[in-house]
This record gives sequence, structure tokens and C-alpha cells, in this order.
Amino acid sequence: MLVAAINYGNNLIFLLAFTMLALIVNSAWQGWRALGSLRIVSPSPDMRPAGSTGHWPLRLSSRDGLPAVDLSLDDDSSTPVSLPPGDTTTVALTLPPAPRGYLPLPEVTIASRFPLGLWEIERRVIPGRGQWLYPTPVEDSSQEVRPEDRSTTGSRHEPDGDPTHLRAYQPGDPLRRIVFRHYAKTGRLVSRQTEGEAPPREPTVIDYDRYRGPRETRLSAMTARLLQLTDAGEPWTIRLPGIRPISAGGHGDEARRARRDALRQLARFGRPRDAAGFDHVPVGTEELP
Repeated sequence: MLVAAINYGNNLIFLLAFTMLALIVNSAWQGWRALGSLRIVSPSPDMRPAGSTGHWPLRLSSRDGLPAVDLSLDDDSSTPVSLPPGDTTTVALTLPPAPRGYLPLPEVTIASRFPLGLWEIERRVIPGRGQWLYPTPVEDSSQEVRPEDRSTTGSRHEPDGDPTHLRAYQPGDPLRRIVFRHYAKTGRLVSRQTEGEAPPREPTVIDYDRYRGPRETRLSAMTARLLQLTDAGEPWTIRLPGIRPISAGGHGDEARRARRDALRQLARFGRPRDAAGFDHVPVGTEELP
């Protein structure tokens, strides 16, 4: 149209050409401005077993509103969203299956054709946070090779005549009942327990060295055992080589925190970390038992 307007000197064609050019430029500006005003809050998704899909909630808000916007993960299938002005909308994106570990969340692509559909404007958001995937729980009692030794260390009489016996130390035992002299001689912590006191339930020890098979098989069996005990409210202690043991029991907040920490230990065990603090999954170790 500009060439025709120049050749023929037609002012009407000039007017139409520059009007359309201004419309195109203004459409790009308005679309970029509207997408730039979009605010995104991306909380971490819930912890899930490796190899399963997850749900990642995103809270979107826009001052000016967006009638149509598409969200996608790593250029995958998109999810359409409509944002009223000043309102907040929550969108749950589906996370693809992944191996165990603390892995970075995928990049989010936000696309819009607002206002006239002349341009497709994209905005890419890198969350900068991770997702937790613990080993896939596989119940296989044959993987455990040695039972836990729950024997006591003998009995004795206190000076006041109250019969007592020594038992293995349990988290939460009062300091006054811990026999530090026995610890100095043997390196084992034991506690005194009177005869009239109800014996506490001994925790089930989930020890990496008590399981056999490849690493992933052991971790899967340990995870299944941990989830079984926590669901039942039974006391447990988990031990991984080179990591401080974690113990808990019951259904309170402390037990839930201990369960979360134990699952995170299982998720990251043996995984090298990159410079950003995420786990690196070596090639050939992604397969699940």
C-alpha cells in the first residue's frame, strides 16, 4: 500500500497504510504491556514418588486483565486461562514423571495474542526452585536380610530397692535416665527403666545395610517400609550411610517433619549436585525398580 501510495500520490492510500501500521505497532505494545503486568506466584509442588506425574499450582494475577493466555511447560501442551482485571486465578499444571531427587522445575512459557491477535507474545519464566521426588515405594520384605536386635542389656536394682533394667536409648529419654558410664565403656547409649514403667515401643530400624540388591531397589524397599510405619503411627529410625539417622513415631507435627526429612534423605541419597544446588541424575540411573 505504501508503494502504491507513493507511485500514485494518493493521500487516502497513505492514510490507510499508516493507520494499519499504527494499529500493528500499537497491538504489539498493548500485548507486551498486558503480559508484562502479569504477576506469577509459584509455590513448590507437593513431594511425590519418582515416576509419577505431579500437580504444580500457579497463582496468576493481572492489574489490567487478560482475556486469554496460554501456559505450557517446556513447549508442551498449553493450558488456556482467562484473567479478569485485578483478580487472582490458580492454575494447576501437570508435571511430567521424573527420577528421584531434588530436581529443578521446568520453564513456564506464557503466550498471549491480546488484544487483536496480530501478534503472539511470549514470556518465559524460570522458577529457580525445585521439586522433590522420593524413591518409588516397592513393598518387598525379602529385601531385608537381618532382623533388628531388640534385646536389653540386663537388669539391676537401684539403691532404693526399685528394680530396673537397661534398654537401648530412645529419642526423648530424660537425661537423668541415660547411663553415661555404660556409654563410656561400650560406646552404646542405654537408659534405665523401672520395673513398674511400661516399656516403650522399640522403633523399627530401617537400615540401608540391612537391605540387599542395587541402590534403587534398596531405597524403594526402605521408602515403602517408612510409609507403612508412618501411616500406622509406629516408631521408626532410618539410617543411610554417611547421614545422621532420623527417628520419629506417632502422628504429630514432629512426626510429619521427620517423615518429610527422611523422604528427602532417600530422594537425594547418592545423587551429585550441580552448581545451582539441584541433583544431577547420571545417565543410565533413571530407571525405576
